[in-house]
Amino acid sequence: MAYMVYQQYTTAVLDAYAGRPDVAEHLESAQECLRWLQSLDIDPKIRATLVEQAQVLEAAFARLND
Repeated sequence: MAYMVYQQYTTAVLDAYAGRPDVAEHLESAQECLRWLQSLDIDPKIRATLVEQAQVLEAAFARLND
């Protein structure tokens, strides 16, 4: 089930940002957000869920930035 949701995240980013000139900026923001989430001093299970979602978004922006 999670895979399907995450695939929707990826598809949404790819569809919305393909060919846009600001992809690199969004990638930087996604990477910064990911680092911030990873640094949170909260329950590791909750943090892991947040980080996993952010990783999917970061990866989608990275695909567009290649």
